Amino acid sequence: MSKKRISTLLLTVFMVMFVIQPNLSALDDASSLQCSGGTVLSGDSEDSVRDKCGDPQKVTREDADSPIIWFYNFGLSEFVYYVSFTNGIVEHIQMGGYGE
Repeated sequence: MSKKRISTLLLTVFMVMFVIQPNLSALDDASSLQCSGGTVLSGDSEDSVRDKCGDPQKVTREDADSPIIWFYNFGLSEFVYYVSFTNGIVEHIQMGGYGE
């Protein structure tokens, strides 16, 4: 193997390990949301989420064809969560930064 090829390979490995991978993990959807009343998962109903987590701080919807998004802010030491519903069922859960 040539020195140039080895250098390129090492640079690629470095980029994946220290630049690309950490950024990708920050964009991952959360698989669940832990609330005082239980764990929210994809497939849960709106009523089930409300029973487990209480009322959301904010509800948004861009238009009639887009999902309804519930916003939960549990405070400064916890992450915020966005729970998307389609037809009253949790479609996915996203975690944001720290709350306020």
